[in-house]
Parts: sequence; C-alpha cells; structure tokens
Amino acid sequence: MKTFRLTFAAPAAVCAALALVAGSAVAGTAAKKLPFTANYTGNAVTKVTNNVAAISATGTGTGTFVGKSSISGLGAGDTSQQPCVPFTGTGLISGAAKLTFKVAPGSVSCGDENGEIFSISGHVTVLKGTGKLAKAKGTLKMTGTYDHTSGAFAVKLFGTLTA
Repeated sequence: MKTFRLTFAAPAAVCAALALVAGSAVAGTAAKKLPFTANYTGNAVTKVTNNVAAISATGTGTGTFVGKSSISGLGAGDTSQQPCVPFTGTGLISGAAKLTFKVAPGSVSCGDENGEIFSISGHVTVLKGTGKLAKAKGTLKMTGTYDHTSGAFAVKLFGTLTA
C-alpha cells in the first residue's frame, strides 16, 4: 500500500501574508490630520434670568482652511457658579469652508473680582464640516476673553482635526 502526503503552507505563513495585505488596506485609509487654528473678535450679548445666562455671539476673523470667516454661537451658562461660570452651546464658523460645533461640557468663563473681564477656556467639538473640512471631526481647544461691559470678545480655537 502506498502512502500519499500532501503538503500545505504553514498556517503561520498564510496568516502573516493575510496580515500584510490587511495592514496595507488599513494604512491606505488612515485618518488625515488637519492642524487647525482660528482667531475671532466680535460682540457677545448675555442676558441673565434666574441664574441662567443666555449667550449670543457673532464675530469675524481668520482660520486655517476657512480663511477670512465669521463665527456665531448661542449658548447658556450657569451664573450660580462663581467665579467660573460653566457654559455650553452650539456655533458655526463660515468662510471658504464651514464648521458646525458644540461647546463641550467643562468649558468655563472666569470673571475678575468685579465680574467685568472674563477669561474663556474650554473645548469645542466639531460636528460637521463642508468644503476642505467636509469630513473633519475632532475637538479643538478654546481660549479667550470677554468684556461684560462692552460685550467685546476675542477667542482662539486650535488643535488637530481628522478627516
């Protein structure tokens, strides 16, 4: 009686080859990094009712991928928490491209002793983009100032988005 032997490629070699092919496919779809910086100045209006500050802001400036652009937003803050008022809201940056964003929980505006000049710090999460930022997602750092007497604000947004 004759014995036949069949030889197959070692399973480890097959797995390694498949991993290389799969790795190439994944590497081809890696997220694109989009460094983003924008600076805006404008006017904000706050109206306080029962410890809730209704916030409306509009401004102009420039930003990466959006060029000369405008920013607008609506939000609310809890004025019962002093000296730093937590706030949230939504906004839009509109220029060569658009970014819709929301102010992340944990963002605050901290007032001076007189409650006139406030420092702004927090994050905004990008919800949707258009143009060169059509697939942009991520969170940007936000810093700035707000003068309660004049309504003037200055804000900077910066960080890296992915697309």
